[in-house]
Amino acid sequence: MNTSIKNIAIFTLGLLSVLSSCSGDFLDNKPTDSVDAGIVPVPSNAGRIFNGAWYNLFEYGSTYANIGYRALMLQDDMMADDVVSRPMYGFNSSYQFNDVVMPANNRTAFAWYLMYKTIDNCNTAISITATGDDNTADFRYSQGQAYALRAFCYLHLAQHYQFTYLKNPAAPAVPLYTEPTTSTTEPKGKATLEEIYTQIFKDLNKAKELLEGYVRPDDNSKFKPNSSVVNGLLARAYLLTGQWSEAAEAALEAAKGYSLMTDAKTYMGFNDISNTEWMWGHPQSVSQSDASYNFYYIDVVTPDAYNSFMADPHFKDTFESGDIRLDLFQWMREGYLGYRKFRIRADQTGDIVVMRSAEMYLIAAEALARDGQPGEAVKPLNTLRNARGLADYDLTGKTQNRLVDDILLERRRELWGEGFGITDILRTQRSVERVPLTKEEAEKKYDCWQQGDTYKEYNPEGHWFTSFPDGTKFVPNSVYYLYAIPEKETNANPNL
Repeated sequence: MNTSIKNIAIFTLGLLSVLSSCSGDFLDNKPTDSVDAGIVPVPSNAGRIFNGAWYNLFEYGSTYANIGYRALMLQDDMMADDVVSRPMYGFNSSYQFNDVVMPANNRTAFAWYLMYKTIDNCNTAISITATGDDNTADFRYSQGQAYALRAFCYLHLAQHYQFTYLKNPAAPAVPLYTEPTTSTTEPKGKATLEEIYTQIFKDLNKAKELLEGYVRPDDNSKFKPNSSVVNGLLARAYLLTGQWSEAAEAALEAAKGYSLMTDAKTYMGFNDISNTEWMWGHPQSVSQSDASYNFYYIDVVTPDAYNSFMADPHFKDTFESGDIRLDLFQWMREGYLGYRKFRIRADQTGDIVVMRSAEMYLIAAEALARDGQPGEAVKPLNTLRNARGLADYDLTGKTQNRLVDDILLERRRELWGEGFGITDILRTQRSVERVPLTKEEAEKKYDCWQQGDTYKEYNPEGHWFTSFPDGTKFVPNSVYYLYAIPEKETNANPNL
């Protein structure tokens, strides 16, 4: 890649020629966008253009360790507190902060262009004008979905390329493109966080308007944003910008109609888009399964996988007795603590979760707690706790700060492996915290599960990388937590 954002449409052409030859069971024939041969940005093609944007976001890959947006989610958790890297192929460098912080790194370029290619495809769908008989409900729904996906992409960029909005809304972050690019498009400089979030809210409110009345035909259509997803994205954006009451209201509205899991068997796997908690996700099938490869890193059980994502033993210690999620922990392999939350299916596929109702209850709880309403905050918190087999949270003697801390801890327990690790650290302006095992802890012995259902005794493994690459201690608001803009992009764009 030796071109800038101004040539993103040209860069996308090769990808889309691949997409046009790959049929997807859940997509409309051949996923594509306007630059593909024979497909033009007209109202009747808006749905296919959105499908192409979505397919690009989740299925495009540069290596086996960089397949779509799920790879970025994995990276975000590997950079945080609660994942211990079992040094294998894929994300070991992320654990050591040795990839996206580096402008010349392959993963840095992958993360940047994945988002901007998707944005450009959304811009193409949004740019279409329909009048008369062309202004159909299906056209409006497709445009609404493109607005929602564009907002999602800019939310990701705002959280990864600059410190939190609440630290400095005027901080420059990334370029803001709202129209399709061509080879003659003038490359832009960085927009501020304020400008980016203004566009995000504008997009989401437009999406909400256009998606009114839209009903998904089946679970395999959960990749298409509906009003619940838009409310969920609004809840995330309100939380990130400190609009507490709005965040709580949007989150509780988003969660309506999605029942919570109540047993460990249902909770284990996280590979089925029909799960009643899943509001938004990426379905996979045998004929369309590239994104499923991400399970080989986070699935700790499947033979011949990398099994790279293990749990910090101290993380398990934060769970309360009776919690259904405790059943997912198991000592295994060479002494690592496995968290058996994710499991690839027998046909080597696995659907990918993007948004769940559990997250919405946690957003509502945190926002209400920060808004000084502890009595109201524990209501959505207890809805989740009760579903996970726990009693109501006891507010007795708890300060506001303690309540917020406990809700943030609950987010870590509930959302482990779903891509919120480093972004929660950034938005709360906290530090990565990795505590190695004490001498006493490290000298214990555990019967560790082995492939073939045998057991072998090992000493436990905990965090083995507990400072930045330069040897300094983890601190809040470190540049090591942020993604760098790729060197190729800054070389090609004089406005950055």
